[in-house]
Amino acid sequence: MAKKIKFESFKYRFLIAAQATSYQAENINHPSWNDFVRSIEFSYEKAEAHIAWQLPSPGHLKFPLDEARFYLRGDSEKEVVYQQETGLINSEDPIKIKNDIYFKEIVMRVAESAGYKKKDNVQTLHDERIQVEREFHDAWADSEDVENIDVRAANEACTSPEMRYITQRLGNLKGKRLLDVGCGLGEASVYFAILGAEVTSSDLSQGMLDATSRLAKANNVNVKQHVASAEDMQLPPDAKFDIIYAGNLLHHVDIKETITRIKPHLAADGMFVTWDPLAYNPAINAYRAIATDVRTPDEHPLKWNDIKLFHENFKNVETKYFWLSTLIIFVIMVLAQRRNPNKERFWKVVVHEGEKWRWLYTPLEKLDRLLLWLIPPLRLLCWNVVIICKA
Repeated sequence: MAKKIKFESFKYRFLIAAQATSYQAENINHPSWNDFVRSIEFSYEKAEAHIAWQLPSPGHLKFPLDEARFYLRGDSEKEVVYQQETGLINSEDPIKIKNDIYFKEIVMRVAESAGYKKKDNVQTLHDERIQVEREFHDAWADSEDVENIDVRAANEACTSPEMRYITQRLGNLKGKRLLDVGCGLGEASVYFAILGAEVTSSDLSQGMLDATSRLAKANNVNVKQHVASAEDMQLPPDAKFDIIYAGNLLHHVDIKETITRIKPHLAADGMFVTWDPLAYNPAINAYRAIATDVRTPDEHPLKWNDIKLFHENFKNVETKYFWLSTLIIFVIMVLAQRRNPNKERFWKVVVHEGEKWRWLYTPLEKLDRLLLWLIPPLRLLCWNVVIICKA
């Protein structure tokens, strides 16, 4: 899409988001929010959209056009309806959902810079993001036939090294109280229940929780549901768990806030277990830049300072790194098999196809162990890290 067309779509989406949100001036002499929006000037320069205003005082912000995605046939509500009716996009369109989050954030930044704040009766940006995230994951859950998921294969596949390691470290789970934070479709929740744990599955998406319950029923186990975001668990103060598990979750949330909210619910001698992607591998970052349709825009893979937060909050912290030379599998999927990273969630597919990749993954996993032992700094170039904490 031509940059000029992207700029016009950017301008349109910003105005739609600004008009759908109510702000009030921090100073009574400021123009009303609607008058302020009408006075905004837009310009295009070097693949960036520039937003400028003169009142209440001169200000200017700029945003890269490539951080938003736009429809090939335009971005108006009419085009959205057209593409839905013709089957070009689903009713819960991921591009629209992600852009809702993106442009609300831009409007918020402009408002704060110009001296405007949310009205008291309007949702905060955090609440808006939670709502949009919930809608995104509800739609994802509705698109999945969870009853056909092979739970044991999903957690024991050779290409699921994180879960194999975690299960080994947790040991006997029979009778253990386990909280799965951000359970998603429930593969881990149900697997832990199969192994004997008393599982509470938590997610901000009721659709995901319902999918987890269906998956549990299909595997003849029970899990409890708890609707909440990781940053606000809304659990009773006396709710305690022997194990709190957060799989592939923390890079979506405020890590420090989530640790603060979760830690009080860890029983004495309990374990907090998490695994998430790291931020440093350039090949993975190239994939992330491409695979925008199957990811949410709030993702922030872990950096070294994030890992240090665990050491600051727990006495005993253990880390284990996975996927270095084994990442060649994803290169083969893209270059040799010509698979579209915006049509498939590669991190899910590689687990489902574990047996197909065993011939390559198994020897490369052994190579990774050797490389990471010989050259420890390579750990930060891995894809994922498992972090196991004890209070």
